[in-house]
Amino acid sequence: MATSSSPIPTGLVAPIIEAYAEGIRPAFAFILILTIFGTLFMPLLFLLFALSTPQMRRKPTFILNVVSVSIGIVSSALGTHIAIRDILSPFTKFNLTEDRIYSCLELWKGWGAEAVLLLRIAAVFPRSRLPLLLAFPITLKVARAGFNIAFDVKWVQLLAETHNEYSVLPSLPTYILKSILVLELVDNSSVEKGYWRVKLMNVLIIQRNLLIKKLKSIFWITSTNFVFPLIFLLVELITVSVFDGRAATLIASLHEVNMCIVIICTVFATVWSSTTSFTEAISNGDTIASLKTVIFRVERTTDTTSVPPLSDEPGESSKSANWEETI
Repeated sequence: MATSSSPIPTGLVAPIIEAYAEGIRPAFAFILILTIFGTLFMPLLFLLFALSTPQMRRKPTFILNVVSVSIGIVSSALGTHIAIRDILSPFTKFNLTEDRIYSCLELWKGWGAEAVLLLRIAAVFPRSRLPLLLAFPITLKVARAGFNIAFDVKWVQLLAETHNEYSVLPSLPTYILKSILVLELVDNSSVEKGYWRVKLMNVLIIQRNLLIKKLKSIFWITSTNFVFPLIFLLVELITVSVFDGRAATLIASLHEVNMCIVIICTVFATVWSSTTSFTEAISNGDTIASLKTVIFRVERTTDTTSVPPLSDEPGESSKSANWEETI
């Protein structure tokens, strides 16, 4: 016996479409962000290997940069897959494992880039002062790790109940988000202060003609690795404080953009600082051994007017000057 479904009343069509469009709008925002930065990560990973030497590839900074970019690629691909799944199959039971992996990648994605910045400072600071220098940043990172774990546990609990990522975002406790953002803001500020101390110490001992170049290098590296992320963190913190979870999609989008920018800027700063250091070494005559002067000593010369014409017959010599080269 065939059953016929009753048509949806005309007055309900528009509200249903508007509700569906409102529900998938966050997914479109994440697809746009993740696709853009995922596309940027692919050539960036290629450039890391193309512009590096075998010696550079064995350094911890290079390995951490590769790990950060690789996590960015995996996170972008997985996040895009989840967003497309939510749009095409909004009522299908989702895979909780995929969402847990994605949330973990998002929480820890920027830590590789932060480790690169700490290694830069630790590499040039005296070993006796390293414990005092790194004690505060490491303490902050331990506290941040604890809040990240608490955030992930709460996320999984709410996700298992609601089965919708975008409805979970407004339900998350704002104190966890605020604590994570404040600790990250203080952490990055302390690392930036240490970086400036190291670079200014180097500036004081370089030659005057390299002072402007060195200051430019400090400015650009500091701007890309610290200033821009700090601005994004402040915007995130203000958004969380003002909207109090009502703008969860905006907060998550800002966090996604911030993490991707941190990874990209750290990679570019690493490559750029390596190339500029090499250029400065070449331009600095004191750091490169110059070639010794080549001296030519004439042992015997012959007046050219007394030299007979060239002969085509073998055995005859037309050269009578003997030169000895000494270095």
